[in-house]
Amino acid sequence: MKRQFAAVVLLLCAFAAGAQQAAGSGQEADEDLDPRTGFPKITAKPFVMFDEGLSFALVTRILKQEGRSNFVWQDYLIGAHVAMMTENIKPFDLMLRVTAFYPFYHTFNGMQQYPKQTILYAFDLFSGPVIQANMWNYVRINLSAGLHYMYQLTDEYHLHYLGLGLFAGLELPVAWHWTILLDGTAALDYPNLGTNGTMQPYDYAWQYHINLGVRYSKKGANQYSYIHSKRRAQLMAQRQQMLREIYEEEARRKSAVDDGEPADADTADSIADDNSTPEQSPADQEAGLTQEVVM
Repeated sequence: MKRQFAAVVLLLCAFAAGAQQAAGSGQEADEDLDPRTGFPKITAKPFVMFDEGLSFALVTRILKQEGRSNFVWQDYLIGAHVAMMTENIKPFDLMLRVTAFYPFYHTFNGMQQYPKQTILYAFDLFSGPVIQANMWNYVRINLSAGLHYMYQLTDEYHLHYLGLGLFAGLELPVAWHWTILLDGTAALDYPNLGTNGTMQPYDYAWQYHINLGVRYSKKGANQYSYIHSKRRAQLMAQRQQMLREIYEEEARRKSAVDDGEPADADTADSIADDNSTPEQSPADQEAGLTQEVVM
């Protein structure tokens, strides 16, 4: 009888301890929720990075002929681009690139053609979701498939290209805030949206783009880079050690208060400070230390 009574008491104690632990975990989970939305708090907030650079493009248009060779137009263009790319939006980040081109060389069936107009230009736009792969922290690979549009002014017509493009690029973290970008785009387009659609329609059109750019970003700083990476790694290690010490101190103080143990003067002063001022969450502390390293 005594053994049965002792077993019942042990079961009740275990159940009470489990309930208390579940209540504590539930309280911690509630603290991690945003009171306004009810969803988990976002620690890594999304932001936008900007890229600038030079671009080169080769545009090919083909008009099929029966019983004879096809008519092939090729335009070589050079220009500059500006791109915007989001960060911390999962599972896909988004990219938008706008490019302004000047056609400097033009051929028809392999023979060079000379323009009749002095002012000729083109505008290109590419947008799509981006998947990023990290190779050894020093080379990042970006892959994307999205919408491609291009407007081109020629001697004869206003050409409008609309189609799909594939994007592949490399990000090379040179320094803490600086990144070199090298990428290429291949697009298959429908080229008969302009005035040439009724006068001289094309059967096929495709493009190849090569872009060389640079990025300067404070929020998107490179944790690993080719220049001064060892010094930055040491700073990050020091900040992480500081965070660990802060977490251990907070855990020790809270444990002492919960257990009802007498606290020393330093602990009592720190608890009084916590009661007088809003407590800063570990995520906010980590964000502040990381921002200090970035700056």
